[in-house]
Amino acid sequence: MPDASQRVAEIIAAAEQAAAQLRAEAEAKLRERIAEGDRAAANRIQAAEAEALEVLAAAQEQADQVLEEARQKARGIVADANTATRGVLRDGTEISGNLRDLSDSLRSNAELLLRDIRLAHAEMTARLDQAAPPSDRPGPRGGSDVDDLDVPEFHPGRR
Repeated sequence: MPDASQRVAEIIAAAEQAAAQLRAEAEAKLRERIAEGDRAAANRIQAAEAEALEVLAAAQEQADQVLEEARQKARGIVADANTATRGVLRDGTEISGNLRDLSDSLRSNAELLLRDIRLAHAEMTARLDQAAPPSDRPGPRGGSDVDDLDVPEFHPGRR
């Protein structure tokens, strides 16, 4: 029979071998779990990156839509402003022409009125001259003082 010390040595050796095997199995399982955890973490990172890219793409698409809408609105505003300025210019040109025509008409009417007043004045002076005897006529030449009135002339465009 083998001796007790040898038997204890065999048991210790078997225990050490079993412990080494358990340690190796535990380390293998640990490495396997670590690898599994690394794969899971890599998958989660990859999924998070993919989701982030999708969110970024959606945000970029939305920003592009908003930008295009803003551009369209700006083009509409500019077109409306151009239409309004053309209308204002057209109306201003028409008003300017109408004012020019009115000015011409007023000047023409003023000239006609002045001519009619001069004719009426000359006619009234002639009637007065015929009605009054020459000695009763006022003025140095026997005419009326109405001829000596200083009537200012209107000169459009002068100040």
